[in-house]
Amino acid sequence: MKGRGHSEGTRQQVLSAAMRKFGEKSFLGATTAEIAVEANVSEKTIFDLFGDKKTLYLQVRDSIHRTMLRDMLPNLPLGGGAPAVLRSLGREFLREVSQNRDTARVSIQAITAIDDPDIKKSTQDFFLQIHSLVKGILVDGQKAGLVKPGVNIDQFAWTFTIALHSVGYVTLMEFPPEMAEDRALFFLNRLVDQIEPEKVSV
Repeated sequence: MKGRGHSEGTRQQVLSAAMRKFGEKSFLGATTAEIAVEANVSEKTIFDLFGDKKTLYLQVRDSIHRTMLRDMLPNLPLGGGAPAVLRSLGREFLREVSQNRDTARVSIQAITAIDDPDIKKSTQDFFLQIHSLVKGILVDGQKAGLVKPGVNIDQFAWTFTIALHSVGYVTLMEFPPEMAEDRALFFLNRLVDQIEPEKVSV
């Protein structure tokens, strides 16, 4: 049985070290030997706990996705209406990218191994989670009259999800001050502008 004889602390130690190494070198570039040195454990311990490098990588990805959603969701103004929630989601997503660079790099570098069906599925699953979150926000917003009735919700949810990841990538590249967070968010917020009903002046 994998993991027998090793504490949860050791497991988390390996996951943290793997996150740093996969972030630095990608799934293809990082080796279990390097991860073992980073985690201050034997390579055998890694194999005992996870079986192989790909399983370790997938568990790192799963941990990143769960943690990211867990950290973002409580900060969204879920009672504030769809446009406000989506604008806040953009801000929180960029904050996660800026503050947790290792996790962001691991996610972005998954593209180097996207031909592997398991890694592709892990990447797809996270996109689908964000898409589902955005779609739910839009459905509720349309019911409340805060999203234009003619908006194609599924299509917009995909557009916003892809834009979110693209802006996160740009943020990670650390452009000069003129590409500060508010400039990056401007693009996402303009998307949200397109779905808001026009305000009727009285």
